[in-house]
Amino acid sequence: MSEAQRSALNALLFRTGDQSKDIVLALATNRPGDLDSAVADRIDEVLEFPLPGEDERFKLLKLYLDKYIAQAGSRKSGLLQNLFKRQPQKIEIKGLTDDILREAAAKSEGFSGREIAKLMAAVQAAVYGSEKCVLDPNLFREVVDYKVAEHQQRRKLAAVDGNRA
Repeated sequence: MSEAQRSALNALLFRTGDQSKDIVLALATNRPGDLDSAVADRIDEVLEFPLPGEDERFKLLKLYLDKYIAQAGSRKSGLLQNLFKRQPQKIEIKGLTDDILREAAAKSEGFSGREIAKLMAAVQAAVYGSEKCVLDPNLFREVVDYKVAEHQQRRKLAAVDGNRA
């Protein structure tokens, strides 16, 4: 544990040692096993939110498709626009159907909501990196396949690290 991590942990433990009617602390992690036992001891209630199922992943893909792709270039203001006084280029969507999104939802088994958001941000980056700023099924599938392979590689590395501990 680094000195900064140790200091943060000590500050947390000091502030949460006694009951308080003035402070509510909510912790969220997708790695509960990594919590220090002294921290875990201070948690009064635990709620588990499982990874999204296929239908939830489909809905998240649609949500982030709208946010990162369909609405890209149409927002009136934002930090980047204010800094650079330039609107991002509008993205054209061609041939991307719900069936293709459902296919991606099936492939993304084990993805968290954050990973789905990052997947769609990668789709946006790929579109902006293309010549015509067009999202078509081929580009979408290419990015999804890449991110699925990346996810599987991370899981393998985590399993190897878990076996070493």
